Amino acid sequence: MALDAQSNWNVEMSQPLKISSHTRRRTSALKSPILLPIRSNSTREVPLPPEILTQIFRHVSDLENAQAAFYSCSLTSHIWYTICTPYLYARPILTGGNFSLFTDTICPSKNAKIRHSPLAPLVKRLDMGRLVHNSSRSLTARLLGRLKPNIEEFVAPQASFAINSFAALSKCTMLRELDMSLISASISNKQLFQTLAPLQKLETLFFPRTSTGLRDKQGKEYIWPPKLKVLHLAGGVDDHFLRHQLVNVPPSLTRLSIQHCSQVYAPVLLETLSKIGPQLQHLTVRHGMSKLQVGVLDTLFILCPNLVALRVSADYISNEMFRIIPESHPLRILDLDCSPQAGADVGIDAGVIYKVVEDGQLRDLRRVIASPRLAWSASKKTRRDVGDLVEVLEDAEMERPLGLTPGVFVMKD
Repeated sequence: MALDAQSNWNVEMSQPLKISSHTRRRTSALKSPILLPIRSNSTREVPLPPEILTQIFRHVSDLENAQAAFYSCSLTSHIWYTICTPYLYARPILTGGNFSLFTDTICPSKNAKIRHSPLAPLVKRLDMGRLVHNSSRSLTARLLGRLKPNIEEFVAPQASFAINSFAALSKCTMLRELDMSLISASISNKQLFQTLAPLQKLETLFFPRTSTGLRDKQGKEYIWPPKLKVLHLAGGVDDHFLRHQLVNVPPSLTRLSIQHCSQVYAPVLLETLSKIGPQLQHLTVRHGMSKLQVGVLDTLFILCPNLVALRVSADYISNEMFRIIPESHPLRILDLDCSPQAGADVGIDAGVIYKVVEDGQLRDLRRVIASPRLAWSASKKTRRDVGDLVEVLEDAEMERPLGLTPGVFVMKD
């Protein structure tokens, strides 16, 4: 919804403010920039100070249509333009329709020394994930080169990211989040880790799904960014990578996601989790792991004793998982996914989860998210079990509030 400057931001007095002629002369002598000449029977408009407008626009940036709102606001006045411009360029939403205009603004010339854009330092997030053939490999490298001093988040495009972008990417030393999951070109792991080495502030990494050269001939162990907290793995990751590289993640890593890794086998995955599992607080293991079978991940609670949130495909666990839980496990959110290829032997009973919550083994569990493929509403018994689970989760939150909305939620396919 576009912001209306007249109705939203002007403060109107309910009655005209009467000022005596003596007071008016004294006010005029002070030459205050805030007080304006007022005629009788008129409404006085009091402009908001820039400090207050800045606070308001800071909340606008959280809206879904923030970019359109900031654009409209920037056309209101010179003051609003000055305040809105940093927000407008901080996290631009780039599409095929506006990308060329954006690049013309940020890169007015190929040589930054000849013509520099004053708006380039305002960009904090460069999301090229919506672009397919709108950019070129050289243009992507040039954009990264212009934005390298200030950019904090980067989502690489699918088709226009290649080897010539790595040099510019390695100089983006302020990066905190790097998403390379959409890249379709083959990426060498050796070159990738060389690029990551200077990124000392990187906290979130989406690994490229097209990684190659995972088996280093010398068996060299790569060095991860020291402040890495979140890691998402997919695609070309195999057992060798887990056994020789993933086990060397820094102690700061607390969130790990593994999915669609068809070359990962259960023994190596369990071996890896036995080493890094105690430091994890959030873990995701989703389908697309064709080498895993039902029940192979039943020991997850033992391997990861500090998990707060777990998302796992029911394809790889069984009811036995909830019978071997360590005492007072801190799990709060349980997300049970299920692949479309799940067989008849795949299934988790709501009654089993109810029992471990009631017995205090998962005393902190507040939210259970279930795939509709688990068929928890298929029969009267399963619906009763779900109802009992909802009741025990709500009672636990009333007794020991953790700030989570308790309940059982069925996610959409």
